[in-house]
Amino acid sequence: MYRFATIFAAVALAACARSAPDPAAMRAQLAARAQALLDAYAANDQTTVLGMLDPEQFTFFGSDAAEIGHGGAELKRMMDDDFKLWHTARFGAMSQLDIRTDGRLASTMFQVPFSAGGAPPLTVRLCLVWRRSGDRWLLTQSVNTVPTSGSSARELLKP
Repeated sequence: MYRFATIFAAVALAACARSAPDPAAMRAQLAARAQALLDAYAANDQTTVLGMLDPEQFTFFGSDAAEIGHGGAELKRMMDDDFKLWHTARFGAMSQLDIRTDGRLASTMFQVPFSAGGAPPLTVRLCLVWRRSGDRWLLTQSVNTVPTSGSSARELLKP
């Protein structure tokens, strides 16, 4: 009986260890997911971008005050407009990457150089919120901003 209990306990512990997600692996998966999103967007690969969205609910805030949308159709329309205007887009390497996870939700915040239509790159800051569905992370919220330089309160208050 003791041997059975020992084997049962070992199997139960192994099952728990497999079901508990590895935080480092989860962060790496989310970083890769964010990079895949940037790559697909820059390539105007709408099928891939739309396939990464949470089909239950998705909201985005673009860098312009008028760029607020809900769902894949509105994001597709924005991408259509972006690429009619720019024709090309390019993202550089992500920096200042901050990833948080809590159960079925996670966020990735970072900044990245972005160039549209061959213009000089500018810094874009993104916050992406992901919802876990099975073994995939689906994008449920996206916010991006183009930060200014020299207009923080600290800079403006300098004598």
